[in-house]
Amino acid sequence: MAKEKRLRIFHDETAIAGELIIHTKLRDELQIKSKAEIVVAKRRFIFKVKALKTVEEFKIFGNPEDLQSKGIHDNSIATIRAPIE
Repeated sequence: MAKEKRLRIFHDETAIAGELIIHTKLRDELQIKSKAEIVVAKRRFIFKVKALKTVEEFKIFGNPEDLQSKGIHDNSIATIRAPIE
């Protein structure tokens, strides 16, 4: 099983600030429980996770204002994994 994946992160107006939307298969594959860590340009961020079957499997979605305030632009490549304890 993969411990982390490099995927595109997209802005989505329906996402709540501080929360990422991912596919349920991705959540299960990476063994993510309620929070995920993403790394973009060597910066780490922790987000709550909402898993849905209706979103695309290999994409991450987040709130535009929240992501931009952290310097994460639309269509950026991010590494996602379960938080390192």
